Amino acid sequence: MSRNFRPPKAVPPGPCGDNPAAPIPRPRRWGACVALAVAAGVLAFGSDARATSSSIASNFNGTNIPAGSWLWFNSHLTSVSGVVDPLTVFFVNQTVSLTNPTTGALTVVSIPDATVTISGSISTPSTSFNDSLTTNRTPNTWETSVPSSGNDPFLSGAGFQIPAPGIGGGANPVTWRGDFFVSSNQPTSGVSLQWQWSAAVYTSFTSNNNALGVTPIDAGGLQSGTPTNFENFVTGGARGGGGSNFTGSASSTGRVDNVAPFSGAVPEPASFALTLSGLLSLGVMARYRSRRRPAGV
Repeated sequence: MSRNFRPPKAVPPGPCGDNPAAPIPRPRRWGACVALAVAAGVLAFGSDARATSSSIASNFNGTNIPAGSWLWFNSHLTSVSGVVDPLTVFFVNQTVSLTNPTTGALTVVSIPDATVTISGSISTPSTSFNDSLTTNRTPNTWETSVPSSGNDPFLSGAGFQIPAPGIGGGANPVTWRGDFFVSSNQPTSGVSLQWQWSAAVYTSFTSNNNALGVTPIDAGGLQSGTPTNFENFVTGGARGGGGSNFTGSASSTGRVDNVAPFSGAVPEPASFALTLSGLLSLGVMARYRSRRRPAGV
């Protein structure tokens, strides 16, 4: 061994755990790290850039809700401002989540998409459940049309049958969340809206939304969202006390400002993230193979 030989100094690991002194080409490790970082960023920020998200946390009263009964979750608009007539509000990607005080189990209820069209040219309010593919983001959409003077237009709702062993009283928090858009004819900023949600308990109900007879606005002594075909089956629990309270008491009010115009369907965030991260992985592997391929092959 030559006397002038000096052992190489220890080289600290690279930022992704690689060893720069190792014969494996460093660009492969760097590429993998970049791919992972970008994929993580997409997963964290890959939601629809036009979405204006909102959530309202409230609570249930102390009445136990027995297994086999139904929760009727319902929501409504309370005000809109800064809009151009006609206005359509889109409410999508909705869920209600709660933890059962009895079992500690988390329950997440999916709520159908909704559109609410408000216009001075509409004379008769209406709401129906469209279970076929429409021009909206997805099929299975509540479609409500009301005049500009309509009070508290119905937004969306879903019935949920309580599994065993039931839900104990006092669930808190109970959180409804979703994403708002407005129609493309609206200003790109300045549109504001406010909304609330409620929940009532029914001893008999149905999962067929078109059979509920939901009221589109506050009128005739009934709150918007009242399932008129099942009024006789309302009972106490959730946010209602039974009697003539067919929707349950309203939650606090959620306010959403600068609601963005809707301009068409886009990939769901999770699908978009998985697609992009897959393409990145393919690119990294192709780069790695090209660098390790022997000359002339």
